[in-house]
Amino acid sequence: MLIDISKIKVSDRIRQDFGGIEELAHDIAQNGLINPIVVTSEYQLIAGERRLRAHKHLGWDRVEVNVMEVRDYAHQLQLEISENEHRRDFTFSERIVYAKKVEELERLKAKERMTSSDKENLPEDGKGQVRDIVAEQSGFGSGRNYDKAKFISEHATPEIIQELDAGLISTHKAFTQTKERMEAAELAAVEANVRAEAAEKEKENLRRQYKDSIPADQLEEAVNAAIERQQEEYEAFIAQKDKEAQKALKARDDKWKKDIEIERDKAEELKVGLERVKTEMEQLKAQQPADFDEQLAALQLKNLRFQADQNVLQISAHTKAYLQKVGLSAFALETICNASASERKRINESLDMIQSFIDQIRPAVNGRRVVG
Repeated sequence: MLIDISKIKVSDRIRQDFGGIEELAHDIAQNGLINPIVVTSEYQLIAGERRLRAHKHLGWDRVEVNVMEVRDYAHQLQLEISENEHRRDFTFSERIVYAKKVEELERLKAKERMTSSDKENLPEDGKGQVRDIVAEQSGFGSGRNYDKAKFISEHATPEIIQELDAGLISTHKAFTQTKERMEAAELAAVEANVRAEAAEKEKENLRRQYKDSIPADQLEEAVNAAIERQQEEYEAFIAQKDKEAQKALKARDDKWKKDIEIERDKAEELKVGLERVKTEMEQLKAQQPADFDEQLAALQLKNLRFQADQNVLQISAHTKAYLQKVGLSAFALETICNASASERKRINESLDMIQSFIDQIRPAVNGRRVVG
């Protein structure tokens, strides 16, 4: 039957990606609507939202529908799920919507069973059974994975959801990132509360200190002024320490620049020496003297040492250049102290990498061979 499009009511649906509407609209305009849209007797949409959108795209006012009688809300849910249960090309967001509808239906079924049968005959772990049924039907695999997916959908940032929908990251990675972000936020909130409590205690101490020496109507103003002075003194102290640190850093940088220049000159000498050794080896091969093997072995050893020295010089120069670039002032260290827990965790990971580098290179520097 044909009805006005405006009569069709669309509630929350599983499918959220409606790409290709123009192509579908063009096909319907050319070939007609092969499968009518399915609605309830009250014109609630059951199946065919893309077809409905294609009609609206064409500017048509009427659409062909099949009316299906729906017994109750559970039956309507089942119809929508049945329409999609063989579809596995959902995005993460759509799969979550699908899973929640399946879960809602399973809970309605469980409620019906409880009202129609003896509760004692029902399995004890009904919640676990529902979770596993939902996970299997919606494509999450296991109840544990479904729990992770629900946690992500409720707590993840929009950026993480977008990456999941695009298939750029796994559910496990999204779960881990979301959990870490929440833990870091909780830790930052605790730290902020600790700092706020410390500031309030300091104010209370100042109130007690000034209570007997300052009139009551001037007490709060005096306390705030004292807090401001403390902050100014602290900032002046940090500025002085930063100035001293900058001076020390400049002296160190000047020394390192000089060292790097010396190392570059040394590297150039090694390069010239290496070329000379290669020339000697070529000449030795051409001459083939009686002690050829001994001389060749000596030159090869010399060549290896030149190459080793070159590599070590490069590592040394890169290390010094890196340290020169990231040299920290007192102010920068204070900034790190006041950074959020998540950012401090990030820099800790970098420090672990640097420590790993030191642990690997230290034995070699001390003359011990690295076994790995």
